[in-house]
Parts: sequence; structure tokens; C-alpha cells
Amino acid sequence: MIENEPQTLKDLRASINEIDLMRRIKDISDAEREALELTAVTLRDAERLLIAKMQNQLIKDMEKQTADLNAQAKVIRDRVTKMNKVPKVLNNIETVLKTAVKIIATVAKWL
Repeated sequence: MIENEPQTLKDLRASINEIDLMRRIKDISDAEREALELTAVTLRDAERLLIAKMQNQLIKDMEKQTADLNAQAKVIRDRVTKMNKVPKVLNNIETVLKTAVKIIATVAKWL
């Protein structure tokens, strides 16, 4: 749907340019000029509506992508948290082992 809209917008703008060129013709009747001006206004309104519709669609797409990105960021944060648990456990084990070695060394001095 959105893929066809830029072509539609291009077509609308081409039509607006064509109408503007026709309005510049000097030897057209007042009725024709008025009809061309009304057509130009209608085409410009259609262009504005189409642009607004495209903007709304882009906003929705960006919101969805932002939600997806936030979900991915949460997964990454969770994985990093899990990965950080292993070094913390190793640090605790190292501290316990160092303390045990100190105790053994102190006990060995007494014997």
C-alpha cells in the first residue's frame, strides 16, 4: 500500500503542474479558468491528505520499530546481566580461596 503512494504523490504533483500550466493560458474563458482553479485547489487538498496519510504511516512504522528495538535492548541487557553473574561468582570463589590459603598458611606457621 505505502509503496504505491509515492507514485500517486508524484502523479498528483504532475497533475497540479499541468493544471497550473493550463491556468496560465491567456485565451481561456472565465468559466474554464475557474474550473481549473477549483481543480488545482482540489488536487492540492488531495496532495496534503496523501502526505498526512504517509506521515501517519511513517510514524506508526517508527513506533513499531522503536518497540522492536526496545524489546531487543531488553534481551541484550538480560543476557549481559546473566554473563556478568559468572565473573561475580568467580570473584567470590577467588576471595574464599585466598582466605582459605591465608588460614592454611597461618595454621601451618603454628605447627
